Amino acid sequence: MRDPSLLVTRPTAGDPALAPPGRDLLYLLAPAPNLTAGRVDWDSAGASYAQSMIDTVASRLLPDLRDSVELLDVVTPLDWARQGMAAGTPFALAHTFGKTGPFRPASTVRGIDNAVLAGSSTVPGVGVPTTLISGRLAADRITGNTNRSIRHLDLKAQLS
Repeated sequence: MRDPSLLVTRPTAGDPALAPPGRDLLYLLAPAPNLTAGRVDWDSAGASYAQSMIDTVASRLLPDLRDSVELLDVVTPLDWARQGMAAGTPFALAHTFGKTGPFRPASTVRGIDNAVLAGSSTVPGVGVPTTLISGRLAADRITGNTNRSIRHLDLKAQLS
């Protein structure tokens, strides 16, 4: 990939205990075709693809990254598939605008009154917080608690 959009996070910025003193933990999420869309032999290509993404981060952000890596754990679409993710994608559906947020499938199943869905494939979408929200929405639908009032806390008033 010539010019990938990458997500680089550094968990040790918030919790230095996640790595040995003087070291950092980086997480790099890079785009990759799912197993249906792309015909890639990830067992052979995974390491070189990861290295090219490390090279990209080094050229854009962290010049010393190549020489600083002590442990590298690469997870490819094939690894996701081995963990039960359809087509090897951790995002469940295509991670495109038309499949994000409110455009994801609803938590109800047309034609089946007693089925409610939850998870990263449904509204509101991928990621731990939104997946938890989908579970809450499903539970509310099941229990009939769909008119939940939202309470806004005035933290300034509570702290003064």
